[in-house]
Amino acid sequence: MAHHKSAIKRIRRNNRANVRNSQYLTAVRTAVKRLRLAVSSAAAGTIEKSTVNPMFVKAQGLLAKAANKGIIHKNNASRKIGRLSALLKTLDANFVAPSATPPKKKAGVAKAKPAAAAKPAAAAAKPAAAKPAAAKKEAAPKAAPKPKAKK
Repeated sequence: MAHHKSAIKRIRRNNRANVRNSQYLTAVRTAVKRLRLAVSSAAAGTIEKSTVNPMFVKAQGLLAKAANKGIIHKNNASRKIGRLSALLKTLDANFVAPSATPPKKKAGVAKAKPAAAAKPAAAAAKPAAAKPAAAKKEAAPKAAPKPKAKK
């Protein structure tokens, strides 16, 4: 618990800002979700394509304003606007991906590198003269560690 009068005021001010920012962030997320839903509905033919563009303009404005206010990072807003714009372009091209949401990264799944398979074959193709150079590097003495500075 804060003991100083200024710290107590600061806590109250932070709480008010937190409520205001979370409300604004909720409005931004809702606008983005509504736009994505409208794009997928327009692709299915349930709503007119002309109703989607004003939703994009609104979502774009909310994202830019949130970035200017510091609620979200400017690069985050820019990335989201770019993805929404690309989604809108796919609607104009009469092609919409099966899912209107961006793909999520899978945690803990390592991607196989195609270049890794080519390395053993490339190593076997090199001449034998390259191997003594590698042995010289291993035999080189290591530098002594620097002494630690006293505090």
